[in-house]
Amino acid sequence: MEIRVRQKKGMVILEVEGELDFSNVEQLQQEIQRRPEEVVEIDLQGLRFIDSSGVGMLLSQVRHLYKQGRTLKIVHIPDFIREDLEVIGFFQVLEVLKANSNA
Repeated sequence: MEIRVRQKKGMVILEVEGELDFSNVEQLQQEIQRRPEEVVEIDLQGLRFIDSSGVGMLLSQVRHLYKQGRTLKIVHIPDFIREDLEVIGFFQVLEVLKANSNA
């Protein structure tokens, strides 16, 4: 996996390329956690594969940043990965996390 970092006003974009799985999930998690910006955007356009540890880490980081009053956006998800994420309920969990963070 390769992570490219791009800065924008008030936010950072982490472009993830390759495979996100148990062997490298910590690398992306650490990059998310060390960012001070209010908005952290994860661009998955170059992602070829994600396993359950990658999905779980993304969800836990969404919750972690929401608790800090920050936002983690996940964008440009390839269609073949989006379909898998829909099947396992990823987007429903995101909605619950958002609703609970605003309560």
